Amino acid sequence: MTKIETVSIIYEHPRILLGMKKKRFGRGKYNGFGGRVENGESLEHGVIRETLEESGLSILNPERNGQILFHFMSDEPDHLVHFFRATKFYGDLRESDEMVPRWFHIDEIPYDNMWADDRYWLPLLLKGQKFVGDFQFDLQLKIARYELKEVDRL
Repeated sequence: MTKIETVSIIYEHPRILLGMKKKRFGRGKYNGFGGRVENGESLEHGVIRETLEESGLSILNPERNGQILFHFMSDEPDHLVHFFRATKFYGDLRESDEMVPRWFHIDEIPYDNMWADDRYWLPLLLKGQKFVGDFQFDLQLKIARYELKEVDRL
């Protein structure tokens, strides 16, 4: 069974907002905000809801920039993740049960403390480029193989 998920990257040039995952899958890594899309929920509503729950911020008009299918050689199910860039938002930034939010200058993105795939797709997202991809992770959660391409539309 494939999990359908969303991730938002809040981008306010020259900085981005990431969150340190506090529990479950991905714990200890910086990532965008997001998670599972609920039954009957659109991708946009899912990413808006998850971002608010995890950061305290409401994102406005998130732009869908990418889609990647992640495969794991472990018993972790596949994840089909839809990536959104948000440049307009409001609210009070706060830590949640799942994430500790932190702003980073785009020249200081903590790639060494993120998923290995982020260094491939995140620069595309920050430029506003659309992309599709497929990543496979080995048992040590290192990239075993990948394909990533820029596209005109999703």
